[in-house]
Amino acid sequence: MKKNLIINLTIILVLLLAGFLVSHNDSRNYQRLMDRGDIHDGALIFPSKSKQSIPTALQKMQQKQLRNFQIYFIQKKNPDLSYVYMSQHLTKVPMTNGRYFTENDFQSTIPFIILGQDLYKNAYKPQAQAYYQLHGDYYSVIGAAGMANTKKLNRHIFISASPNQHNQTQIRHYQIVVDGNILHHPQHLKQMQHILGAHYSYRSANQINNVRQTWWTRWGLTFFGLIALALIILVLCWFVQLPMLNLLKTTPLKGDLLADFQLGSWFKFFLTEAVTFVIAALLVFLKIPLISKKIMILYFVVLFAVVNLVAVCRILINNKKGLMN
Repeated sequence: MKKNLIINLTIILVLLLAGFLVSHNDSRNYQRLMDRGDIHDGALIFPSKSKQSIPTALQKMQQKQLRNFQIYFIQKKNPDLSYVYMSQHLTKVPMTNGRYFTENDFQSTIPFIILGQDLYKNAYKPQAQAYYQLHGDYYSVIGAAGMANTKKLNRHIFISASPNQHNQTQIRHYQIVVDGNILHHPQHLKQMQHILGAHYSYRSANQINNVRQTWWTRWGLTFFGLIALALIILVLCWFVQLPMLNLLKTTPLKGDLLADFQLGSWFKFFLTEAVTFVIAALLVFLKIPLISKKIMILYFVVLFAVVNLVAVCRILINNKKGLMN
């Protein structure tokens, strides 16, 4: 009894370690996401050779009443600079100073800038208002973005785009990335593709702002770590079941009585591990900050199911060996 208690406490600790592993991975992935300017890996890239300007493209989107999207025009020769436009569905990056763009900024005739916190230190500040010189012009700086360990974000330049501006920069010089709820509306995406003069689109999972965001980058090592911890838990549960299996080997019961005894033994194991997993789950979800909660829940459920499936198989195999002897 005491031995099983120690083993189950160890199982709780291993499950907590799995929670910390996922939490650490969430933190790393969030930093990568911020380095991508909060562009998700499911966003679409529209390669375009169109000579139309950014405001002209946005005007056409407005005329077609396209909404609920974020569009990023990332400069090809300098991926640390991007024009940003958002319609209705606004997202933002972590701010260390000032504010992020608002709907009014995306309708203004004047572009505004948000600087990465490393660049913000060098902004020109004659008085309270900061300015940043770009291509010979001074832009009003409304905020600074950044967080620890996000090198790309900390030196990025975000410029608000608007259909009411007079910027003549051609979109063919930019990597065009579309994100937001519009991704769930294929017909609207086709309209946007036509407006941008793109012959095709593709998912942005490979690279944005020179930051890779493949499945392996996001989950590869963590996935193998979770499998290793799952194997440790299976071994620990194996030892928890040993006293029960030894008892089944020596029991003189047969037929229905043996079946009832086996079922009762498994149910006792089921309840014990259910309590163990519930305690671990409460500690993980209440004490550890998680973004990927659905993945963690799935991990607990699948692992608990596998543990009990292995337990049932061991009881049945042990019973067959007993009958043969």
